[in-house]
Amino acid sequence: MQKFRFRLEPVLQRRKLTYEQISRDLAIAQQNFQTEQQKLADLQNGQSNLQTDLQAKKQQHGFMAKDWTTYVAYIEHLDRQVRVQTTIVKQAEERTEQVRQLMQQARTEYDVMGKMKEKAQQEHRYQFLKEEQAFLDEVAGMKSAGSDN
Repeated sequence: MQKFRFRLEPVLQRRKLTYEQISRDLAIAQQNFQTEQQKLADLQNGQSNLQTDLQAKKQQHGFMAKDWTTYVAYIEHLDRQVRVQTTIVKQAEERTEQVRQLMQQARTEYDVMGKMKEKAQQEHRYQFLKEEQAFLDEVAGMKSAGSDN
């Protein structure tokens, strides 16, 4: 009997490589998402610290109009940065989810091919055992036919 050879082995290997590549892509997307989340948190902390500083200055010295105009531009700048960064975080999150779904699909396709290979191996073993049993039956039949004479 011939050695088992899965005819779709190249397809199985290609699906495995695809799954592995998408897994790496997911790790990169997750890292990017975490980085962007950290940037947003840093901006929000900066806003919070600025508000705390402004409150402290207001309580200590009072607040002059000229002081306020200095901070208004910076506050508006921080607000814009937070809005932009929030959008970037949402996009990174969506990208991560897209890659996660691609990875799940690639994993399913790889698993299906693996099961097909397993089934083909089982069929191969079954055929081998069937042929072996037929051979043993034939040998036993020859021995009994020879002993009848």
